[in-house]
Amino acid sequence: MANLKRFLFLYANLFSLIWIGYGTYAVVADQPNGQFLLGFGVAFAIVIFAASWFSYWLMGHYKRIDQMAKHVFSSSRKQR
Repeated sequence: MANLKRFLFLYANLFSLIWIGYGTYAVVADQPNGQFLLGFGVAFAIVIFAASWFSYWLMGHYKRIDQMAKHVFSSSRKQR
């Protein structure tokens, strides 16, 4: 499980660095829409870190969530 976390955050860091670096370059080089590109890079970094954290959390709690889903689906069938 630790390898999964390391991979996810390495992946997130790499792509975040690429997008934020390109956005910073675009602002410094005064390219058109450079600030928009930097903002997109920051937003992308936040989303990919959140998705990485959520997938790691979900894999860690998979059994508990699976049991909860079985309980919800079985109780809804009984009520019908």
